[in-house]
Amino acid sequence: MPELNLVSIAFYNLENFFDTVDDPNTDDDAFTPKGIMHWVRKRFENKAKKIAKSISKIGFKETHTPSALIGLAEVENKRVIQAIVKQRYLRKYHYGYIHFESADKRGMDVALLYQKTLVDIKEHKVYPVVLYNNQGEAYKTRDILYVKAKLAGQIIHLYINHWPSRREGSFESNIKRYQAVMTLEKIIDYTYYEEPDANIIVMGDFNTDPDDPLLKNLYKHLFNPAQDIYKHHIGSLNHRHHWHLFDQIMFSHNLFNSAHLKFRKFEVFAPDFLKNKANTKNLPYRTYQGRHYTGGYSDHFPVYVLLALN
Repeated sequence: MPELNLVSIAFYNLENFFDTVDDPNTDDDAFTPKGIMHWVRKRFENKAKKIAKSISKIGFKETHTPSALIGLAEVENKRVIQAIVKQRYLRKYHYGYIHFESADKRGMDVALLYQKTLVDIKEHKVYPVVLYNNQGEAYKTRDILYVKAKLAGQIIHLYINHWPSRREGSFESNIKRYQAVMTLEKIIDYTYYEEPDANIIVMGDFNTDPDDPLLKNLYKHLFNPAQDIYKHHIGSLNHRHHWHLFDQIMFSHNLFNSAHLKFRKFEVFAPDFLKNKANTKNLPYRTYQGRHYTGGYSDHFPVYVLLALN
């Protein structure tokens, strides 16, 4: 049984978790049995088992149950999510899920897992993020997933993000992330307009660190506990020998004084089994290193917050 006074909420980027079936509408050819990554059923099942194991451990030490809510990034579709929740590590927790297909050209989406015994879902929808290429032409990327839910007697408004990556270079990608943050700001403003005392939780892979000035306007409304631990060089992924904390969970300031939920701590979940034992740098044990299959979990560590229940 979970402890009555604590609950955890998590976010996890699953590193290109495709199914093995070619989708003619997306650029997923590499992650098929005949693709360059040789993504076969055995590898898919191995990853589903490992991700389920990881999820089952997040926050368990403190609450005696996995996280009540878990935002996911880099999942291709419902088949991937179903393969995760049916694993023996998670079956007894009766996870439900929320997922919408996005317009991402690779087919990568965000999603939400929730424990049905702890969370009551009230509403869910997606907000498209519209970007512009060098010719000024509009196109859509991964949506922002919105979920209104009741947790421990408290209504919360949850937003799950996966902002544009840095592949195209710093300048180009910063413009795209600026468009994403502007979309999120408008959504949050509208939420506060309808409900001035709204309890808001924003999570995701923002593809930028907590000290980025791009996030400054968000901090007018939201507290980001990742700022504090990032100062101590703690990260959720490592790129070119540098730790980054792209994976973050922010929330409205009233969660410090809520009658139902109070923020306790934010942590990167990095137990030994999620680390690559082939080196001494404590890097994430990833599924692929380039095109080489390593059979691990993800190139990101999960992150989570602990909330105290009144």
